[in-house]
Amino acid sequence: MVYIIGDVHGCYDTLCRLIESLPDSYNSDIIFVGDVIDRGAKSCEVIDLIIKYNYRCLLGNHEELMLRYYKRLQGSGVHWLEHGGYETLQSYERNGGFEKIVEHLNWLMELPYYLDLPIYDESNRRLFVTHGFGLQYYSLRDTSKDEIIWNRLHKSDEVCSLDSSVFNVFGHDVQKDVYFGKSFAAIDTGCVYYAKLESASLSALEYPSKRVFKVRYCG
Repeated sequence: MVYIIGDVHGCYDTLCRLIESLPDSYNSDIIFVGDVIDRGAKSCEVIDLIIKYNYRCLLGNHEELMLRYYKRLQGSGVHWLEHGGYETLQSYERNGGFEKIVEHLNWLMELPYYLDLPIYDESNRRLFVTHGFGLQYYSLRDTSKDEIIWNRLHKSDEVCSLDSSVFNVFGHDVQKDVYFGKSFAAIDTGCVYYAKLESASLSALEYPSKRVFKVRYCG
């Protein structure tokens, strides 16, 4: 079994409680879909935990924005800071400053943007983990980085009925609860939006059983 965790966005305390609820707790085989940073108060602590336990993690759009900010790419700075980057910088000020940022940037630069794993569900579908909705780009996965990171789910009948040889688990799109389509699961349940979203929680999907673990926001 593997456990795929949705967008954490710096909600470290909630993440710890979710991991502790898993059958093997911190020894579980865990994959993060990306967007582990920004908006929440403890982004640095979240990355430290992922590194400590050597969990697998994908590059989300927020990690990409942070990398672009430090590479000084045109137009990327303000965009990152206005979308949660300020809170991330504050977490680094409390936890080692620029030296810690450099350590984490080097780690971020090595993150993959998808995982295609030989773990099969009841319909013999491989596990395809992405940050954005990646099912439409599976056949072009090695040349569609931006689409796989940034694409959002549009709940049309055509999209929701997509069949595939893979089962796509992804975050990026906030749902009230884990949302299942025929060949995908959207698992970002909006933890960091606790102030405006009554259902705000952090979710993990067990694969291949598709059992859901969820905890409400607690910090």
